[in-house]
Amino acid sequence: MLRVAGVFVFCLLGCGEKAAKTADDVEPCVESSAGTAASGVETGGTTAVEGLKTFGDSVGGLFDGGTDEAKRRWQQGAQKTKQTARQGGGDTRSTAKQDQCNKK
Repeated sequence: MLRVAGVFVFCLLGCGEKAAKTADDVEPCVESSAGTAASGVETGGTTAVEGLKTFGDSVGGLFDGGTDEAKRRWQQGAQKTKQTARQGGGDTRSTAKQDQCNKK
């Protein structure tokens, strides 16, 4: 959460230095930065949920089929978690590229 807040502040400062002179100039920049931060938070949350599912499934595999089954389930879950993180990262990058700070 602290990392997201830091990115948000960094974006605001970066936008503010470029062209923001009035409240009307700052508003699109703030909205753009907030959208990017929200996308990052959503990605992190979704990825964390996938990681927890992986952990739970691998523990279940330990009881169902021993260490081999747990390892197999862990590897499957890790792939899905990685895929989720990459997709979310792409969404966040796409949101960040829609920067409204310099479009006025």
